[in-house]
Amino acid sequence: MRSLQVKFSALVVAILVIACLVLAWVATQHERRALEEAAERRGRALVENLASDAKEPLLANDELRLVALAQHAGAEEGIVAVRLLRTNGYAVAALDPAEHGQVLRALAGGARIGVAVERHRERLLLAAPVTYSGVPVGEAQLELDLDVLVEPVVAEAQRQLSVLAVVVTLLGVGSGTAFVALLVGPLRRLRAGVERLSKGDLAVRVPPTSKDEVGELTRAFNEMGESLQQKERIQSAFGRYVSDYVLNQLLETGADGTLGGSEREVTILFADVRRFTRLSEGMKASDVVALLNEVFQLASDRILAHGGTIDKFIGDSVMAYFGAPVPDAEHPLQAVRAAVAIQQALAERNRRFAPDALRVELGVGIHTGVVVVGTIGSDRRSDYTAIGDAVNVAHRLEKLARPSQILVSEAVQRRVRGALRLRFEGERQLSGRLEPVHVYSVDAEARGALAALPGGVAGSAA
Repeated sequence: MRSLQVKFSALVVAILVIACLVLAWVATQHERRALEEAAERRGRALVENLASDAKEPLLANDELRLVALAQHAGAEEGIVAVRLLRTNGYAVAALDPAEHGQVLRALAGGARIGVAVERHRERLLLAAPVTYSGVPVGEAQLELDLDVLVEPVVAEAQRQLSVLAVVVTLLGVGSGTAFVALLVGPLRRLRAGVERLSKGDLAVRVPPTSKDEVGELTRAFNEMGESLQQKERIQSAFGRYVSDYVLNQLLETGADGTLGGSEREVTILFADVRRFTRLSEGMKASDVVALLNEVFQLASDRILAHGGTIDKFIGDSVMAYFGAPVPDAEHPLQAVRAAVAIQQALAERNRRFAPDALRVELGVGIHTGVVVVGTIGSDRRSDYTAIGDAVNVAHRLEKLARPSQILVSEAVQRRVRGALRLRFEGERQLSGRLEPVHVYSVDAEARGALAALPGGVAGSAA
């Protein structure tokens, strides 16, 4: 920023100096022309007066009087030559004794009226005819030295302009420095904000101090910080629990992970490892954890592939839901597809890699209903989760499912029956509910029909 301040100050000084020099030159030239015009007017008046005074002495051939007139006229400032000539150019009187008696060039050329003017560099020659009763009898000449008349005044004007230029330059430097300070101050604060943002401080904001381009840049920076902070909240809240597609949708729609929730119809899926206690007997704790991680990874990949959101892992169970946070009109069918993909992938895993003692089977329960979906907890610890009776129903269905079986509620069956037929398993009394519920299973025929639908079952292979 100091470099910018120095450069801007130097630019201001350069502009002011150039402007002052140009203005001084223009003013000097204007002053010079005005002084030269004034000198010419003065010379015309003097030579006309001299011609008038020399009329009678020329007729009377009074050389003493003519010499006196020439010397008197030459006493005026700036006059370097005075000549009184007859019509033939003979110098009757001259300020310079060497010119007396010489035949010189008559400038007026025998004219009866008017003043003739010639300029030779810094010398101005003026000639006026001397007439008597309208008849030319001679000529009066004056020669002015413009250097004597003009240059002292021009030099003084230049000196004054130089002083003025210095004063203006100093004022310009002072005002330019103050302006640069006003400009650079917000830029320095903005740079400090960018440095803090680059270090991960997404909460940094820079207060705008103006409505100009710098202010607009500051507001754009703050908007960028808001956007990054919002995306960070979304990624923190959902990044590990939803697919990349769902996460991108959330980023585009501007949802965030702030505390709170809303009612939403979703489809809940519970999957639980069957006979896990017997399966883990005799295994090292590290092997048990590795086995669970393998199963959960397999299930998570299929859930995310079908647009689901992983809610939580509970012991040897996984809970997920479909239709939130991004709405999906086909969330019941997507949940069934995910369950089928999980069971098929697990069966393939058992067939290819696992001995009978390490075969893993899941029971799956699925239910569609209205729940409250949102970020629940506190500022220090929160989760994006679903809460409601529909969660309990799905959990109870999962408890009823046999190994490798997928049980769904009537609410799910009604939503997917246009796509596939499910086997009715009868009425079941679920714990905590007064009325029995109709339960359906996704049998082998339904799984085959599901695979034949457009889109099939994503990630069914291990």
